[in-house]
Amino acid sequence: MPARKPKSGVNSPRLPATLPVAVSPLDELPADGETCAGVELRGADFSGRVIARPHFDTVIFTQVMATGVHFDHLRAEDARFTGCNLANALWPEAMCSRLEFIGCRMTGFSAQEAEFVDVVFRDCKLDLAQFYRAKLRGARFEDCPLTGGDLRGADLTGAVLARCDLSGADLTGATLAGVDLRACTIDGVRIGPQELRGATVDEAQAVALVRAMGITVE
Repeated sequence: MPARKPKSGVNSPRLPATLPVAVSPLDELPADGETCAGVELRGADFSGRVIARPHFDTVIFTQVMATGVHFDHLRAEDARFTGCNLANALWPEAMCSRLEFIGCRMTGFSAQEAEFVDVVFRDCKLDLAQFYRAKLRGARFEDCPLTGGDLRGADLTGAVLARCDLSGADLTGATLAGVDLRACTIDGVRIGPQELRGATVDEAQAVALVRAMGITVE
């Protein structure tokens, strides 16, 4: 099935209208280095699982409890997470393509040095999330609180941050070229002129950012 290219410019997951629902979702979890493909995992509890190099291909996760899971060097393509709990999940150095996260709880979610291509986060709770040095070029974050998040060194070139709360987030060293922040809350965000190069802010945000840098505006 060819990927759909919506106006957002993000390729949607290549998923059929329905997938067979796993009778025993826990049995579908891949072991180290194995692949889970072509299935819907619904209502399962994977909390605390530790798996090295898992691979998910064409998988739907529906209302899955996955708090504190550690997927080391995860690979995932064409997957959708709906209403899942991924709080404090660890996805270090993950490689992900065409993923959607919809209405998920992702407090403390950590994807340090991960790479996301064609990814959408919609209505997700991403406070305290850690995207340190992650590659998120062209990613879409819609109506997501990212308060207190760690985006140091992240590459957000061309990303969309629509109605997101970045209060207290750390974007030191991040790349924001082409990013429009005008619809976001940026109170207390840690950011400087270098990070803002190529980004768009409104007049009130610009004044607040300048004042936060210790510059007097009269």
